[in-house]
Amino acid sequence: MPGADPVLPAGLTARQLVRDMGPALMRLLIEGPAADDPLSAVTIHAPGEPGELEPGAVVLGVGVTTDRALLDLIAAMGRVGAGVLAVKGPVPAGSVVAGCPVAVIEVNPEASWMHVAATIREYLLDYSRAQIRPDGGTGELFRLANTISASIGGPVTIEDRSSALLAWSAGQDKADSSRIETILGRAVQHRWLTALRERGAFERLHASADPVYVDSIAPGQLPRVAIAVRAGADILGYVWAAVSELPGEDRLRELRRFAPVVALHLSTIRAETTHARHERRELAAAVLGGSADRAGARRLRLGTGPVCVLAAAARMREDNGAGPDTGLGAGQDAGTDASEAAELRRFEDAMELYLAAVHPRSVTVAKTGAVYALVGWPAGTAAPLDSSLRLARDFLGRSPRAGDYVVAVGGPAESVEQVARVRPGVDAALRALRHPACPGPAVRTVDDAMLSILLLQLVDAADSLGLPETTGALRRLREHDGGDGVLTTTLAAYLDAAGVTEVAADALRIHVNTMRYRLRRIREVAGLDFADADAVLLAQLQLRVDALRTARG
Repeated sequence: MPGADPVLPAGLTARQLVRDMGPALMRLLIEGPAADDPLSAVTIHAPGEPGELEPGAVVLGVGVTTDRALLDLIAAMGRVGAGVLAVKGPVPAGSVVAGCPVAVIEVNPEASWMHVAATIREYLLDYSRAQIRPDGGTGELFRLANTISASIGGPVTIEDRSSALLAWSAGQDKADSSRIETILGRAVQHRWLTALRERGAFERLHASADPVYVDSIAPGQLPRVAIAVRAGADILGYVWAAVSELPGEDRLRELRRFAPVVALHLSTIRAETTHARHERRELAAAVLGGSADRAGARRLRLGTGPVCVLAAAARMREDNGAGPDTGLGAGQDAGTDASEAAELRRFEDAMELYLAAVHPRSVTVAKTGAVYALVGWPAGTAAPLDSSLRLARDFLGRSPRAGDYVVAVGGPAESVEQVARVRPGVDAALRALRHPACPGPAVRTVDDAMLSILLLQLVDAADSLGLPETTGALRRLREHDGGDGVLTTTLAAYLDAAGVTEVAADALRIHVNTMRYRLRRIREVAGLDFADADAVLLAQLQLRVDALRTARG
């Protein structure tokens, strides 16, 4: 129970980490001299994208599979004093890690590296916090889970209301496959949740303040006894114990006694997390807006190196405006706005979780219509913009909430204090990527989107000055041909093909001689001289601007 543990050592060690995480997730394969040294951080090291190694770090060898790569990584760890390496199992008996000078943790091959990184990082943070105030936190939840497990006689998990895994006890290897899947995925898998709902398990838990017994939901799966964790009428989560049979009344009484203790921890974690996230997001918003002072900007802990800015939002649909702050049209009705704002917050949470796991030197914040991420890189990083681009692509590729979202990537700013200078270009790129007339990859840099950015600025300038939509040759052509006439369409295709007649003919699916005939008619009707670069440029810009206006609606 809270407060019952002896004085904590100077820091969490690899041996303690493995013991608390349990063999379902990891085991200590090679002890090494650093197995009992305090850990300070977790670093992801992938081939071609090495993380910043530091003393006392747990280094996750993501994709490091060859002996040469392992030896190089171990040597690099030795140079900086990082003494713990985590690799996916099974590690072959003759592997070079057998005689290496660092402690080696073997990770379950089915576990996600993102989940492993997030779990270790959360545990390290909570363990450090417990040195100052030893109550609450996820690390304390693990100890509490062990205490409950010993009292009830079965391996225990503590989950939040959405069945995301918060902590688990030792002894999970004595449970069943559904429990192992929960630990590896850090959430109860969908098929098991469906089975529990079909049996009315959650309905019974919500209706009772007492433990609920749930018989085996599938062959080979143990029964469960669970209790809802409450703060008044609000359900914060659940405690689940895998058991072989219905426990006796004395053990059920113990589970009932622990529920308020778990509730206190979950309430504390939720309050602290909510406050810390709100404060950090407000500071990030100030940095983006250029109103944060130097000291405030440094509190984001993005380092002293370059910072890239990511901005994400859903693509516009052709049947509506772009919403607020985009300059592309009117917003939707209040109901649609509320729905899209809620979806944006969920997207922000997903991006925050991803970056916390794979690139902790970052911060996310949702502003009107978009989610921003500030991504810091160590001083001397060779290509921070390219690395940020890969992060954004990887996130969209993994996230089930990515949907029709696009991400603009800009920078790098020389430091976090210079971020406000980068943001306008990123906003302009995001506006371009969202526009229905600007199809293409979902993730692009400001440079990649430059043509669309400039064309949209041209639309704004023409609108603000009240300029006519067409002049000169294009006006004469449209007066003769109509807005969507054959000759106007032919001219657009020809200019889009950079004046290559054969390419334009293929695009229109007409014979090249037909294409040449239409070009002669354009010269005759509109007086357009294709040798006059200025006249051709004006016609092409007016056609592009018109296409943007048409798609905008």
